[in-house]
Amino acid sequence: MKFTIVATVLLGLVLTPALSQFQFQNVKVNGGQYPRTITVNVGFGLQTLTISPNSLVAIIQSDSAENAWTTVWNYGTGYIATKLGQEGVCYISTMNRVLMPALNSIAVYAEESNNVKGESVLSSSIRYVVSRRQVGDLMPYGNDIFALCSGLPTFLAFEESQQEGVNQIFYNQNACYRLDVLNLVGIDYCRAGKV
Repeated sequence: MKFTIVATVLLGLVLTPALSQFQFQNVKVNGGQYPRTITVNVGFGLQTLTISPNSLVAIIQSDSAENAWTTVWNYGTGYIATKLGQEGVCYISTMNRVLMPALNSIAVYAEESNNVKGESVLSSSIRYVVSRRQVGDLMPYGNDIFALCSGLPTFLAFEESQQEGVNQIFYNQNACYRLDVLNLVGIDYCRAGKV
């Protein structure tokens, strides 16, 4: 009997540190509705990805000194909003669900790209043309986009491929603002030129 007690105590002492390092992948906190945060090395800086499955939102922040920005990808409403820190402006555009990574896989892709050494190869690139039309009401775009862009001049941006046809908007390709998001997606915001 004493041997069983001693063996159980020793087994517990051995397994406790090992189990504390083990990550339970199928454990659901709050029914799986918890925010998840990942930090990714991108170029010379870091980006932080926060995923909130309950609100279907991914928030990516780049806190680089020369190139600070925050982008909100709202999979529920289908909109993307980006706040450019130095310019003090916000852009809202429709999400291209074909080119954007799915919400349930974005964390996996970000972690995989974080483990790749050397230059990253972006899996897709999207170019948006920023219109001169300012957004009046931010609420239809969702609470997270409202919080991001509230109090800032906010403009609609349209995907370049949507501009083809009769109402094509011209822009200066040298006047584009480039975001390399999590080594996954390149997003360009180009200001519309005068026609």
